[in-house]
Amino acid sequence: MRFDVTVLGCAAALPSVGRNTTAQLVNIHEKRFLVDCGETTQVALRAGINGDSLRMMRIDRVFISHLHGDHYLGLPGLIATFNLMGRTRALTIYGPPDLERLMLLHQEVSGARLNYPLNFVATSVDAPVLLWEDASVEVHSFPVKHRIPTTGFLFREKRREPGVKHEAIRALNLTPSEILHLKKRQDVLRSNGQTLAWEEICVESPPARSYAFAADTLYWERVIEAVQGVDLLYHEATFMAHHKALAVKTYHSTTTQAANVAAAAGVRRLLIGHLSARYKDVCAVIDEVRLGFTNAELARDGVTYSIEQQQARKTG
Repeated sequence: MRFDVTVLGCAAALPSVGRNTTAQLVNIHEKRFLVDCGETTQVALRAGINGDSLRMMRIDRVFISHLHGDHYLGLPGLIATFNLMGRTRALTIYGPPDLERLMLLHQEVSGARLNYPLNFVATSVDAPVLLWEDASVEVHSFPVKHRIPTTGFLFREKRREPGVKHEAIRALNLTPSEILHLKKRQDVLRSNGQTLAWEEICVESPPARSYAFAADTLYWERVIEAVQGVDLLYHEATFMAHHKALAVKTYHSTTTQAANVAAAAGVRRLLIGHLSARYKDVCAVIDEVRLGFTNAELARDGVTYSIEQQQARKTG
């Protein structure tokens, strides 16, 4: 099943030709989540990727990391465009508490009347929080350390139940109750004293996949804790190592620090973005990251990064 991240924009505060301000579309099992919404987000969404529509009207949940303009100023326009396109389904927006006031003020002063419900859920910088879940996906926020209240976001699949082998069902004449317990990874003790080990009777499901978006932040150990073991980590790397003092002053991270976070957290892949426009040689930037974490890539606008399903652990 699909789990991928499409970068719609990965510039720092100053956009440039070919590099929009921050926005990403996360697609998990065809459920679409928008992460941040820089000024050009809706243009990137409507343009699609290589002619393949991103189906922006299917976005029901938007996650805003913080209220610096390069991360949310595209939101009023996106809300208006959804209205013009005839949206009637609710849109839920997760972000800092002041975001609701900003968006409602915009609606008020522009005299806009939406034909769909607009819901707001305030995020917190105190601790990680489960923001939303359904039967197969959960989304958490976690604090990062920036100049204003800011959170990252963690998207995680829920691991599916193992499947019971059809031949075992027939050979052992398993009852519905026994099948239910086995699928919950529980051994079954039968009335005749026989023990059925779930690992011998079930086919294990593949490991659940995960993606973490670490928004604008200083290097911070709490970020390492929040993104432990994720399959793909997006971490800002606004400055190269020789500009570390500038990174500290502006509450951003360096390439080396992004690599250190990925290594300490034991992530599988690292994607860096939010690069300062001062760096024209992006190859030098990613080379510096790879000195500390080999499996790293430079985020690029218009590119989709897939998180592939890993092999299930064999049972029995």
